[in-house]
Amino acid sequence: MKPVLALAVLVLSGGCARIDTPRADRKPLAIAFDTAAAPPATELAPALEGEPIQQLPLDDGNHAIVALPIGARDKRAIVVGVHGAGDRPEWSCSEWQAVTAGWAFVVCPQGVRHPKDPNAFVWGSAESIAVQADEAVKALRVRYGQWVDDGPLIYGGWSQGATLAAQVIASRPGTYDRAVLVEVGHTPLDANQAAASLVAGGVRRAVVSCSSWNCRAFASALEASGKRRGLAVRVSDVGLRGHWFDEPVVRTLGPVFVWMVDDQARFAGLGAAVDARYSTD
Repeated sequence: MKPVLALAVLVLSGGCARIDTPRADRKPLAIAFDTAAAPPATELAPALEGEPIQQLPLDDGNHAIVALPIGARDKRAIVVGVHGAGDRPEWSCSEWQAVTAGWAFVVCPQGVRHPKDPNAFVWGSAESIAVQADEAVKALRVRYGQWVDDGPLIYGGWSQGATLAAQVIASRPGTYDRAVLVEVGHTPLDANQAAASLVAGGVRRAVVSCSSWNCRAFASALEASGKRRGLAVRVSDVGLRGHWFDEPVVRTLGPVFVWMVDDQARFAGLGAAVDARYSTD
């Protein structure tokens, strides 16, 4: 589970988000799911195999982290899971893998080293996220193209990754058509501008997951602004628990994530996988 991050006052070069102080006791989520819950509509051979979460080498010598939909025989969509400040991409991938019940590909780009902790990472700008995500998705398609859906990506951002989401998406029109923002709003962010940027980038549905007052306030404003612009926004409220991305957040967010994509046939099977994961608990 991911404990709440203690927030520092250091401002990033992009001027958009603060740096969180990392905590040594944060670990990737370890939530079991049934990879065989949703039989594919069109089978390919062989089934996708490998370690569920692994490194993905990039052309520039860096690497991203990827969570695989183990057992997939059909093409699966891509979620770009963007970590926060004082965070790690493998934590991000474990969280979004849990949200999607292991059904989707999750690729998690990596920021720069945190100034106070060499084992944690932070983003310097929205463009840095966009570039690293581009490279990670490219590498994913080269390596796993047989199983990768060709449709638009889903942006999933936590904390700083959520704060910078609208800028990233607007800078890559047509690349992302859905967005999930987890615990956004702790850094000042204009909801009207965020909604306009999401729409300009091609997003049609968005979800905001909140467990704090700041996030709730932003989500309410984004929902109202989105409605005026034809952007459907749904709030996944986990109660006033603080700045977390942990199992209660995942359990609440999973079904709302399904709503976000239920108008697209390419996500057939995701709902069954999520239902199977949570109906047994």
